Amino acid sequence: MRGRSSTTTNRPLQIPRMTRPATFFSIQALRGIAALMVVLFHLRIVEGKYGQDGNLLGAMFAYADSGVDLFFVLSGFVMTSIAAGSYGLPRNAGDFLARRGWRVLPLYWFYTTLVVALMLLMPGMANSAYQDQSILASYLLWPQAQLPLLTVGWTLIHEAFFYLLMAVAIAFARERQLPWLLLGWAAATLLAHGMLGAGIAPWAAVASSPLSLEFIAGGLIGLYWRRLPVGFALPLLLGGAVLLVAAMLHLAAAYPEHPPVLRRALLFGVPAALLVLGAVRWEHARQPRLPALLLAVGDSSYSLYLGHVFVISATGRLWQASGLNHAPWQHALFIALTVVVCVIAGWLSWRWLELPLHRWTRTRKPSARTLQAAQE
Repeated sequence: MRGRSSTTTNRPLQIPRMTRPATFFSIQALRGIAALMVVLFHLRIVEGKYGQDGNLLGAMFAYADSGVDLFFVLSGFVMTSIAAGSYGLPRNAGDFLARRGWRVLPLYWFYTTLVVALMLLMPGMANSAYQDQSILASYLLWPQAQLPLLTVGWTLIHEAFFYLLMAVAIAFARERQLPWLLLGWAAATLLAHGMLGAGIAPWAAVASSPLSLEFIAGGLIGLYWRRLPVGFALPLLLGGAVLLVAAMLHLAAAYPEHPPVLRRALLFGVPAALLVLGAVRWEHARQPRLPALLLAVGDSSYSLYLGHVFVISATGRLWQASGLNHAPWQHALFIALTVVVCVIAGWLSWRWLELPLHRWTRTRKPSARTLQAAQE
């Protein structure tokens, strides 16, 4: 179904630069798919820890965290789209950062606080590998040698870096210069990554990470997607999906552990970029109907992404205690039920935490431009 409630904060992206705004439900659908991929990635780990007699989630799902790469491309697309028309004014950069900060930080702080509470009150329930991390750095999304206390927050560190660079562009650049700035950023990233190597400071590792290429690819798609001939849209969408699955299968067969980050950015970033480009161009031209459930998962994808680790940890322990963790059908039931519980918990978090946080800032009816800029 294409109709959505006007009260959602994660409403489908509206692009402001066209006579008839382009509304992309496909962005929400891809967000939902990306979040579910990350859920399956962590479910595979828990199944291996608590299950018996082999895993149903095979080696391919060790690379289901490629949903993160899809998130990064989507983020780049959204950021250059909502920033259209706002370049060259420092105050717009401040507004951009304030909106991004309010969109990302309060819910992240809430779930990080849950980790801190578990560490203090129930140390056995928390991941002891990260108990030496700086709590302040974790809250501030400052790069550290290890993952932040809320492990999935590592992706938000890369997001924050991207937001900062976008804010600089909004403050001082002209919109026509943006493609060259993005390409220059890509070249500088590759040069720094090749020169710096391993053993550098955590902040330098983030700044030189090839994962930035995925944001850049999404940003360029946000600028040029209209130029793609409509006939190429669906083949690119399907080709991106096939290539993403093929990359996961290839890495499952070729690498016992995750590949170097540059190879990851290429193997996962290119298919993700094709998916996003094909999806938005196809939807704009054909306006297909997308499953309402998948759109609902997309609406709550940020809450699902931040909160699913708590659900999976709890259900895994309950599964082990039940003793129903041996037969394949028991594994299948555990996986299916945990995915359902994760989705429900994510939706509840979106409905009762994330959505009120956004409503709290609305003291008056926002303008159309504000609504467009608040999208992600």
